[in-house]
Amino acid sequence: MDILVCKTKYTGVSYHRVDEPARAVAEADVGVRVQVVAGLATTMSRGAEPVVLDVDDQGADVVVLQLPKTTELLQCMRILQARGVAVVVEVDDLLSGVPFGNVGHGLVAAGKAKRVAECAREADAVTVTTPALQAEYGGHGRAFVVPNAVPRRLAELPPAYERDPGVVEVGWAGNVGGHPYDLQEIGTGLRQALDAGRGASRFTVLGQKWDARERLGLVEEPVEVPWIPQVDGYIQALGELFDIGIAPLRSDRFNAAKSWLKVLEYSARGVYAVRSATPEYERLGLGWRARSAKDWAKGLTKGIQDADWRREQARQAREVVLDRHLTEHTVPSWVAAWERAAEHRADALRRGPVAVG
Repeated sequence: MDILVCKTKYTGVSYHRVDEPARAVAEADVGVRVQVVAGLATTMSRGAEPVVLDVDDQGADVVVLQLPKTTELLQCMRILQARGVAVVVEVDDLLSGVPFGNVGHGLVAAGKAKRVAECAREADAVTVTTPALQAEYGGHGRAFVVPNAVPRRLAELPPAYERDPGVVEVGWAGNVGGHPYDLQEIGTGLRQALDAGRGASRFTVLGQKWDARERLGLVEEPVEVPWIPQVDGYIQALGELFDIGIAPLRSDRFNAAKSWLKVLEYSARGVYAVRSATPEYERLGLGWRARSAKDWAKGLTKGIQDADWRREQARQAREVVLDRHLTEHTVPSWVAAWERAAEHRADALRRGPVAVG
């Protein structure tokens, strides 16, 4: 079976949902060839509102569109399906739930969320990261959960818990612009933990700290390490910079549908995690659950003050990742979704041209 994947421009999601799965499928040698492209070659009509007349499928049995947000890509889907090529839509976020104030809210305002939903409705299959997204985009019964995972080469790097730090680094990876409401979930918990471990701990942001000090009520300004756009380098840095990683998420529709990826990355690198009690973090089951400022303070303080306990928690979490959550473990799920898409397209053609959704 030949698969052509058209990936989005967003580096992180393309890495986890296209590039690394394609690499894992190739290494598994399961009789599936995956080609990744940055865009589809099309023939367009002339005029004020061009229409797609043809699209090059490069001989693929299945074409995967990652986060299709345009009318033109919907037109591409219909052309491919009429030709007998199955189309899979890959979605990793609840676009209809992006909150106002988040940098991604412009997608909602521009109608892109509705376009993604329309593409998903007409797809032969949809692949998503979480059950919540499966419910959102899989009303037709053809949405498949393929959870996020990490490559073995990164999970097998020297883990953070093997270090003996003089100062325990409590870290957060992100920026306030992309997470305008999440840090506040910690309340005074981080301040309490840092105050209790003054001189033995500090707070570091990998990304953009902006006004994190004010949001968290901290006495000292956080250390800021510039964001690392290259994903392998970013995940490697987590284990080199942090001893404890925090993953706060506000309780809302968007975050409830989010993947468990941040805690998974912390755990893969041997970093003890303290995290919110979102559905996906709970489903993963790794890290210290925090529902209140008191919980955050307790989990962080124990991690700072009891090094042996912190290392053991991190070690156990990393073992779970190595055992269950590597990209290679997801290969059967990716292949099964693509096969189901091909079966649906073949059935649709047998039924006649009316069945495209």
